Amino acid sequence: MSRWAIAARIALFSGMAFLAGWALWNLPDSINPFSPLEVADAPTLATPIKLRILEHRPEACIAAVRRSRVEFVRAPITSDHKGCGAETALTLERSDVSYGGGVKLSCATMAALLIWERHVAEPAAEEIFGSKLVRIVHYGTYQCRNINHNPDERLSYHATGRAIDIAAFVLADGRKISVLKDWDKDTPEGKFLTRVHDGACEVFRGVLGPDYNKLHANHFHMEMGRWSFCK
Repeated sequence: MSRWAIAARIALFSGMAFLAGWALWNLPDSINPFSPLEVADAPTLATPIKLRILEHRPEACIAAVRRSRVEFVRAPITSDHKGCGAETALTLERSDVSYGGGVKLSCATMAALLIWERHVAEPAAEEIFGSKLVRIVHYGTYQCRNINHNPDERLSYHATGRAIDIAAFVLADGRKISVLKDWDKDTPEGKFLTRVHDGACEVFRGVLGPDYNKLHANHFHMEMGRWSFCK
């Protein structure tokens, strides 16, 4: 290959790299995977990428959660058991809805929860029931244990503060929507649960519900693990 041909290829690749960089620079922040994550922005295809980046940038993650105007404390989770704990864990003290306490998650998982709460669960309640969502009932976040409490399984993502189990939703008018009682029903409650389950799949990396197995008959398991799945 002649030197002119080599030079032409280098120029072509450089031009393509410049155009790609220019395109990324000029993308709107909401769809630019490299712009800071904002909990206030509706989820886009870039949101999962931003959340994955924040897993490796703890200070940027904490800044994003702080901008969401929730009350939280930095509370690293330590454990004597190998593989358990979360160095960048946060404890949620106040959000738009009540969780009844006990929400301690890794920072990126907390950010995912807040996005799902504000852009999926709250709007679904208003649209389907015409009532404000005031509480989300959960079965726990951090717990140093294996999957399904099975000693032969690997560690659950609960063991690193990267999962939460959601059981029910309470509205301002007093109604309660239960995963156990209302899932897969042709009712407004069933429609709501389908909406929030499917919406969680757009934010969290992995979601399991009652259709997965009997162990999940009464809750949605939502995690920020390694693999993507929605069941």
